[in-house]
Amino acid sequence: MNKQLYSTHPVTRQLTLCSLALALTASFVIYPKASKADNSLEVPSELQGEWRYGRISSIQYQDSYTGAPAPTNGSSDQFKLTPNGEYQRTRLLQITTYSCASNVFISEKGKVTVEGQQLTFQPAESTSKGQICNSGRTYEQQNTAKPETYAWSIETNDSGQEVLVLETPDGEGQAHYGRSQ
Repeated sequence: MNKQLYSTHPVTRQLTLCSLALALTASFVIYPKASKADNSLEVPSELQGEWRYGRISSIQYQDSYTGAPAPTNGSSDQFKLTPNGEYQRTRLLQITTYSCASNVFISEKGKVTVEGQQLTFQPAESTSKGQICNSGRTYEQQNTAKPETYAWSIETNDSGQEVLVLETPDGEGQAHYGRSQ
């Protein structure tokens, strides 16, 4: 089963971006904790290493008064899983609509547990930074990231590359991660 995460249709592309925005904010939602059994700290070899997801919009706005281009919309999620269950993860989401640019950056470290086809990120420390609509209103928070659980699978995309598919517990969200080059 090889699913595409994006489409060339503008409406589908916008819905995909909105879905990813929701997935990135999921770090603020509490998910059930995984079992702390010792064998759950061993990460399967096919999951070990660095994984990346990212998308930048092909649509860019221009300020009608100044003529200056606005930053593009985009998102990125990348993480590294070690054999002993440690992880480092960074996420960025930037949304621009006309003269309003908002962004959030999340960096976290912790343990990942893998039980069957369930993977749970359990942050030990995190930093969340953001800006709201070019207003100068910025924020920074420490240790607000919550555990996140996903169903995982390894698939091969149309280009023959191995991808990690993470799916939200409700089955509504799915992201495809490629290996770092």
